[in-house]
Amino acid sequence: MARKFYYQLKALRLFSLPLSLSGIVMGGLLANSCGHFSWLLFGLAIVTAAALHLTCNLANDVGDYQSGNDSFESIGYETMLLSGKLSVKDVMMMIGFFTVLAVCAGIALVYLSFGKLFTIRSLIMFFIGALAVLAAIFYTIGKKPYGYRALGDLAVFIFFGVVAVAGTFFLLTETLPAIVFLPAVAMGFMITGVVNLNNIRDIENDRKYRKTIPILIGEQNAKHYHTVLVLLPFILMIIYNILLHKTFTSYLFLLLLPFALHHVVRVFHQRGLTLNKELGGLILITGLFVLSAI
Repeated sequence: MARKFYYQLKALRLFSLPLSLSGIVMGGLLANSCGHFSWLLFGLAIVTAAALHLTCNLANDVGDYQSGNDSFESIGYETMLLSGKLSVKDVMMMIGFFTVLAVCAGIALVYLSFGKLFTIRSLIMFFIGALAVLAAIFYTIGKKPYGYRALGDLAVFIFFGVVAVAGTFFLLTETLPAIVFLPAVAMGFMITGVVNLNNIRDIENDRKYRKTIPILIGEQNAKHYHTVLVLLPFILMIIYNILLHKTFTSYLFLLLLPFALHHVVRVFHQRGLTLNKELGGLILITGLFVLSAI
């Protein structure tokens, strides 16, 4: 039993959680900067986002395993399904658990934010939440998973970027000024950059099973696309700070720009599994960007 629990923990890929929670943290920091914050609501937002992310991780493993897209040669390590340490049934039960957790935490979050479950604002958030749950599950599962049709970038940009930041801000403040979408879009681009880099790494193997942006536009163009995803957030946050007449300390995120430029240069000079190191570096840059940008 203890060993199986260990395998289940490994299957969750908890090391990837900070990336998906970055949008929630940014939304919380934005709300706090406006004088609105609740640890309870913020905690529920974290639980909801984490549960959705873990659901997506597990569903991705199941979909790739069933389609034959995963192999040790293609991803550089063995998943719990590839190694046979967990069965598809085991992972599907975990997907069910985290889906229920996301739904329950999401309902509690909306209720405590607005005081009622059946208002226009509540129903809008429930609708967006339902789309997020479906997006997490059907990323690579099903007859026509959208993750195999070059739509994964768009889903990540929307749900883990724009919705995470703007949604968290809205739930904490009950307002949503247009200017909030500048950091929300910046976060979306940064997180999508991680997905794109992952797809650049796997481009040769993915050609056999699915379409991704790098496959559609070519590896070199995908690296130019990656450059935009990584560097444009800095420009958006500069615009955000200028519009709000922020002080000098609000520009600390620019200290990360040399590291982001170095990352982009290294991406252009590497291929395949050697890009794994750059994935870790970009995740770190993303986390520090959130903490220093607001």
